[in-house]
Amino acid sequence: MKKGHHSSHILLDIHVTREFILDFLVSFLFFFFIFFINQILLLVQQVMLKSVDVGTILMLVLCAIPQFLQYVVPFATLSASSMVLGDLGSTNELLALRACGIPLGKVFRVLVICALVLSLLTFYIADYLMPASSRVYQRMLGDVMRDLPTFELRADSTNSVGEVVMRNGDVHGDTIDDVLMFTTSSSPDMTISSAQGRLELVDPVNFVYRLDLGSPSFLLTEDDIDRSVVSQADSATVYLDFSKQVPALTQSSPSNLSSRELWPLMQERKVVRDENVSIFHERRQEALLSLAAAIDEVESAKDMDAYESTVAYCISTLEAIGDEEPIQFYYQYYSAEFNKKFALALGCLALTIVTLPLSLVKIRHGRLVGFGLSLLIAVSYWYILFASQLKIFDYSFNAGFLMYIPDIVMVVAGLSLLVFRMRRAG
Repeated sequence: MKKGHHSSHILLDIHVTREFILDFLVSFLFFFFIFFINQILLLVQQVMLKSVDVGTILMLVLCAIPQFLQYVVPFATLSASSMVLGDLGSTNELLALRACGIPLGKVFRVLVICALVLSLLTFYIADYLMPASSRVYQRMLGDVMRDLPTFELRADSTNSVGEVVMRNGDVHGDTIDDVLMFTTSSSPDMTISSAQGRLELVDPVNFVYRLDLGSPSFLLTEDDIDRSVVSQADSATVYLDFSKQVPALTQSSPSNLSSRELWPLMQERKVVRDENVSIFHERRQEALLSLAAAIDEVESAKDMDAYESTVAYCISTLEAIGDEEPIQFYYQYYSAEFNKKFALALGCLALTIVTLPLSLVKIRHGRLVGFGLSLLIAVSYWYILFASQLKIFDYSFNAGFLMYIPDIVMVVAGLSLLVFRMRRAG
């Protein structure tokens, strides 16, 4: 009899695991597509305008994928768990298990184990794969933007970069004929025409060009056409700064560092923070003692007049010092990014726990409803995480704790609903 029960439990584990994996793959593709569209296609568009070969584009896209995989895996875990429980409930499989004396904990155990495995995968992505791919990505994109000219000089062609559009005639090396250049969104709008010019890349790092023009004509126009200025010169030099056109992803940030790299940076800033906090309390204590001493000296109304300025000075000093401990910007930033890696990894487990109450609710089209609920929960989790990140500079304590708020909210909500439903069912 025990052997039969053991075999049935193994079959149950295999069944739940198989359903979880299939639903996870479907959910993963869904969330992957959403993040891919939002974060990758803009990069592809920018790079393709530079006539980059397909192989380089694919490599850049591949290196950028880990940047959002750390969110895709937890959300896919959430959807998979809710779809499994919703489907098992709608087909009365959970009811049959309970009727056979098999507790729901057996199903929960499989889901929790799967979530723990995916938590490790999420941490690996956030702490190793993302920093490593980010370095390759930055190097490749930097090389692409540095090697390819922002302006591609060809005869009878038009170049458009940022707010600058330039039309030219024949090209002889870096010398161009019949130059016509204008800005599209500046105030005032500027149009320059010249019979001949010479274009040179003077700063390949920041993408600054120098355009020397012979006998140019300038037209400055504001919204009111009557407010226009025409000017001519024997020669002119125009500098074109395209540094803002470089994608922001080429810049390194703490989010692209591993926990081992963030830890010493965080500790260095913690030392600075502790020193500032210590100085703050010392200054505040001195101001309080000075105020207390000034008040103790007051023994009569006449004394009050004499010490009034001293008391007022002590009070203004306390107000200037303030009540809040000083905030060390980089310590908060590094601490938040360090703990965010662990919080997102634990998010797989937390988001699985919040779906457990679905096992006690019978709904039609359980898999579809479970997926819909998972989208609402994912949005809530994302919003709480985003709101927590906005608050990291509002408090002087370790901002890393704020990164765990979404996980705590999900765990508390899931366990509370589970206990409530079990009590009602019992």
